[in-house]
Amino acid sequence: MMNNFLISIIVPCYNEAENIFLLISKIEKTLAEYKYEIVLVNDGSTDNTAQIIALVSQKNKNIKYIYFSRNFGHQAAIKAGIDYAKGDCLVTMDADLQHPPETILKMISLWKKGFEVITATRKKNAKISFLKKWFSKSFYWFLSTLSDQEVIVNAADFRLFDKKIATFIRNMPETHLYLRGLFSWIGFKQTTVDYNQEKRIHGSTKYSYKKMISLASNGITSSSIKPLRIALSIGIVFAILAFAYGIYAIVIMFLGLTVSGWTSIIATILFLSGIQLMVLGVMGEYIGKIYIENKQRPHYLISQTNIKIENKTKERITNKQERRAVVF
Repeated sequence: MMNNFLISIIVPCYNEAENIFLLISKIEKTLAEYKYEIVLVNDGSTDNTAQIIALVSQKNKNIKYIYFSRNFGHQAAIKAGIDYAKGDCLVTMDADLQHPPETILKMISLWKKGFEVITATRKKNAKISFLKKWFSKSFYWFLSTLSDQEVIVNAADFRLFDKKIATFIRNMPETHLYLRGLFSWIGFKQTTVDYNQEKRIHGSTKYSYKKMISLASNGITSSSIKPLRIALSIGIVFAILAFAYGIYAIVIMFLGLTVSGWTSIIATILFLSGIQLMVLGVMGEYIGKIYIENKQRPHYLISQTNIKIENKTKERITNKQERRAVVF
């Protein structure tokens, strides 16, 4: 029996040509009893991902595609899919087959029970490298310490959410997207579901440690201003210590107890200079984001799509609430 609601599956693709056929096959099999659309977002791939997407879209009318003019990043690709998906509920997942499509059925069941955001969390026994597991654990601890919202451990961008949530996401104007933090900030009725992370069959991970560090930095500074407050607190503490040391220096000078000490002076200067540079670095991160946000550039540029797009998006949009993309 066919269900009377539409499910949108959003899949960002970056050099995933070898995985697309198998992924589509699994999704089609999983959602055979549902009305669905699959939105494939080609994030500036340099292999033949674009050709493969065009081929599968010809075979299945439920497959929609969006091609970026260049690589704008994983978060922008997800945002593009959300912007143009039409489903009553939306699912975001990766193209590398590590997010099993079968888990979507569990998510749909929870959505029918009234949950508006269902986040898939990787089971603890997932086979990932020790270094990546340590980095992930450290990141979530650090983010939960600094963030103003609850952080879901072992969660990536594999989730189902209601179209009402999608509307809120579409209207978010910020350029520096950190969707995991954004979903936590939105609230509403949320829950989680476990899944076994599958082993990547083809290709290699597109999230290098450099990109993971960049994502972590963006997540922390996008979710909270606590780093600024910590920097202020550190500055105040060391200002008090410096003032106290100044009084101490004056006292021992009058008592005639001063002893020349080049090493202690240099060590103190270097230490305090390091603290100052760290505080300035934190401030610079936020100031840089303000600079980029004030440019009001679109999140991405679309070079080609088979989705009917409103005419207003075909020109540069200056309204901050509507600046989603420029389409050529």
